Amino acid sequence: MITMMFLLLTLLAAALPAQQPRNTSNVYQSPKRPRALALLGDRYHSPVYARDGLTPAFVRENIPVTYIENDQALNAEALKDVQLLVILRDGMNWPDGYDKPAVKWMTDAQQQAIWDFVQNGGGFLPLHNAQGIYPPDGLYYKLLGGDYGGHPKPYVFTVRIENKNHPVTAGVEDFEIFDEQHTVKYFLDREHLLLRSIARDNLAAPAGWWREMGKGRLVYLAPGHTPEALGHPMMQRLLRNAMRWCLRME
Repeated sequence: MITMMFLLLTLLAAALPAQQPRNTSNVYQSPKRPRALALLGDRYHSPVYARDGLTPAFVRENIPVTYIENDQALNAEALKDVQLLVILRDGMNWPDGYDKPAVKWMTDAQQQAIWDFVQNGGGFLPLHNAQGIYPPDGLYYKLLGGDYGGHPKPYVFTVRIENKNHPVTAGVEDFEIFDEQHTVKYFLDREHLLLRSIARDNLAAPAGWWREMGKGRLVYLAPGHTPEALGHPMMQRLLRNAMRWCLRME
């Protein structure tokens, strides 16, 4: 009797229409999506690994993104049609060759364009070396809230969550990565600090923060020199959370 009942239930289940999996995330509910512009790549950071590392986060948040490598294409006109700016590159170019002194590529007009973009409600997500060697005392550093402090060669270190209550760190736990540990100069208060990097020899440095400027928002995340760092599940979660928070999608 029990065997017959089990057989009947099995046949009934097979006859029912299959339930198709549905993604109930709200990012897939409307064709009206925020757009992003991402400037990637420099002498020490291939735009290929950067694109490969960032694309999964953009896809999962359903944010269309345009990647550019030409730093002079970053201007007020380019920012008109986007709501999020991402930069993963430093401030140096070598127009006369690598055996000549580097020059800082970001102009006053570009700094003003980024400043106005954030002040007027745009989101800005500078990553890794986007704090590195830009024009001193300019609007870019005034906006960023930190400055380049150098880094040792890549090794394994811990990224510790300093603020577990901010939307950017939601679902993120302390994690280890193989990466450059940037010893960033941090100019904001403790309230804005999200992450701290801690090496095995106890070298520690701020590794992420948030701030609001005018109508816009900014999140800086220091990891990102290696594919392993960008692709780490906790880093992917940080990227997605940061995108959402900068765009007020939370």
